[in-house]
Amino acid sequence: MDDVQVRARRPATVTILAILSIIVAVLSLILGVAGVVLGVFIVGDYSSLGATILLVLGTVVFVFGILEIIYSIGFMEGKGWSWTLGVVVAVVSLVSSIGVIGLTAIIAPELTMPNVLANVITLDVLVIISLMAIIPIVTSSVTIFGLTRRNVKAFFGKGPRPQA
Repeated sequence: MDDVQVRARRPATVTILAILSIIVAVLSLILGVAGVVLGVFIVGDYSSLGATILLVLGTVVFVFGILEIIYSIGFMEGKGWSWTLGVVVAVVSLVSSIGVIGLTAIIAPELTMPNVLANVITLDVLVIISLMAIIPIVTSSVTIFGLTRRNVKAFFGKGPRPQA
């Protein structure tokens, strides 16, 4: 008799997470490119700190977008590595997004000098990025919650199969 591996049915949670991750990935790619372009071609003329922040964060967000696409494809196929990559990216994204908000809260008072255009632009950039950081905080939290469900972990081979 042939060894036939019976494949577990993909939980709806995994499909939802894959779709959510693809949407977030596309937005990450767009925002990453926009951040780099804004940093290099527009903000750089007025504030080197603002340009550097946009360039670094834009690059990081773009890379996260690529990783999100990769693990989303793995989600649909139930690949164990995609579960690991998804958890790692979600945790790093969650922590870094909270860090960006905290950094803004620390730096913002130093950038409130009136009549210094570079400071005004940098502060605006930080505030906008901090507001946008709320999105990955929510999506990363949802991803972590979804990936740690017993049936989802079992689907990816990261835990025992639920009893029938």
